Amino acid sequence: MTDSGLNGKIKEALAATGNNRHDAHKLLITWAVRDPGLLLALTKPHLKAIATGVVDHYLRHNAEQASDDGEGDGLSRSAIDDIISSAAMRLPRDKRKMPNIPPPKSTERQASTMRKLAAAFTKKKK
Repeated sequence: MTDSGLNGKIKEALAATGNNRHDAHKLLITWAVRDPGLLLALTKPHLKAIATGVVDHYLRHNAEQASDDGEGDGLSRSAIDDIISSAAMRLPRDKRKMPNIPPPKSTERQASTMRKLAAAFTKKKK
């Protein structure tokens, strides 16, 4: 299919969907699944990127499977235990918990103001 044929299909899809992009995408995909010529016209400019992505994915997937075997680590059980114990000593502190630090004055002032407002709007019981 030529570029003009592809452009014609795009215009046809937009016309059929009332210029709705999302529906035109769906319609073009449906037509491409049924028409190999349209599928090739849509994907031909992107074949190099598609092939590169597929090959990279294949190589990455096989590399992950090879590294999952666990062989070749060369670390003994005691070495692993030593690494874990030394890492436990360098754990970061929780910065959200600040011991024995009073709240800032603005927080106390805000709380006091809110209590006064609440008191102003409550009815006094007789």
